[in-house]
Amino acid sequence: MPTAQINGAEIYYEQAGNGPSIILSSGGLQGLASGYHSVMEPLSSRYQVIAYDRRFGGRSRSPLVVQSWDLVCEDLFGLMDHLEIDEAYLGGGSFGAAISLGCAVRRPERVRAIFPSNIAGGVICDSYLSMKLYKSADIAINHGINAVVSAFDSGDQFSPFSPEIAQHDRKYRLDLEGMATEDFAQVMKDTIYALFDAPFLTLGMTENMLRSIRVPTMVMPGENDIHPRRLAELVHRLVPNCQWAEVPTHGKAPDQYSQRVLQFLDGVAGKPR
Repeated sequence: MPTAQINGAEIYYEQAGNGPSIILSSGGLQGLASGYHSVMEPLSSRYQVIAYDRRFGGRSRSPLVVQSWDLVCEDLFGLMDHLEIDEAYLGGGSFGAAISLGCAVRRPERVRAIFPSNIAGGVICDSYLSMKLYKSADIAINHGINAVVSAFDSGDQFSPFSPEIAQHDRKYRLDLEGMATEDFAQVMKDTIYALFDAPFLTLGMTENMLRSIRVPTMVMPGENDIHPRRLAELVHRLVPNCQWAEVPTHGKAPDQYSQRVLQFLDGVAGKPR
């Protein structure tokens, strides 16, 4: 099981193919490499494709720390360092789209191009994700951290947040449940502020940040209240020279998604840096 020690976390990742590197970041507060299994094979026909479990998802493990946009981007760059990748093409859906956009702003010299999809944000999205975190804090204070961990349900999008590894690793769970309840709850509340208490137009991105992006970009729209189409249209307008791709999400139409991404990347590869 390949893992990398990154910023105090052990990050699980998967690789397929050879060639220039594509890194895919999944959505949600945790993010699972398995979310991109359906597209890794077609994309790896011409590229090295890497997907990873973010620090609180799947087989990755991390001390309970505040998630911030800086941290999730530095985790991705740390994975690149571990794999000795100087620059990469970045994709992602929902929360993962915010990571690809954020990386393009923070360290554009390491980002060859981005293709964010299922752009998330707005009051419903922020309320939904904040609710999961606040629910964890509230349950911990009133019923204990063990009740939060026991309430984890990957099939229930409204279940409270806790690191998934606690479901499988007894020592990790005992260490997590051994935290002071007040400290656990404070991490949840501080994460809410870190992720949402700013004038973001889409997850993690202000208007000025979007306007500052200079790497080649292709955006693909979402189709529900958490991923409103209007937000993809907003990104398309604000990011200079941004391309638009009218394709379903990778989960619904993996072949169509992969074909359009490969077309975009082939066009980028033919242009000077």
